[in-house]
Amino acid sequence: VIKAIRDIHATGIPISLCTAKPHFAISQIIEDAGLNNLHITDGGGVIIDPLDNKVVKKHVINSAHAKEVIDLLIDAQIYTEIYTVDDYFIQKDQISHITDQHIHILQRKPQVVDSLSSAVLHQQITKIMPIAQDEKHQQTVSQLLRPFEARLQISWGVHPVALPLQFGIVTALGISKKEGAIEISKSTNIPLENFLGIG
Repeated sequence: VIKAIRDIHATGIPISLCTAKPHFAISQIIEDAGLNNLHITDGGGVIIDPLDNKVVKKHVINSAHAKEVIDLLIDAQIYTEIYTVDDYFIQKDQISHITDQHIHILQRKPQVVDSLSSAVLHQQITKIMPIAQDEKHQQTVSQLLRPFEARLQISWGVHPVALPLQFGIVTALGISKKEGAIEISKSTNIPLENFLGIG
């Protein structure tokens, strides 16, 4: 697959990876395939060319909104991670088997802090990730987050090696993978009609 991607890219067709993961979790693929162009990471929260160390867009969540969401999730004992462009954080008392599973997926250990609520005030947060135990638990967490739907973008995803875990993707309002594709379209002057999405 890497060779095929590299060969396509060599013909002058840009290939942008699009993921809810942070860029450091896909950097090996980007490097191996030589994809020195823009990529959509953090569910659209960050548009970045990691090879050239160029951040084109960084959509930071309002810190007051972030703190309010994190306080709610932590009080409800929902496992939660917060993300910046280059790192992610968990609260010390939440370390569990979920932490180990996510380290395997992201290929990086998180920064461990005493309080996510305090950490959010000192970081530019691009994504908040509550992780639900299964689909039923996801419905519970979604209910908790419903009051924030007018202020934040909320969606969900899964990872095949981590089922039945459900990964919440909370970004700034209006920010999504679709918006990321629009940003890349503008940056490359390639109309969206000429994009091919492969999932």
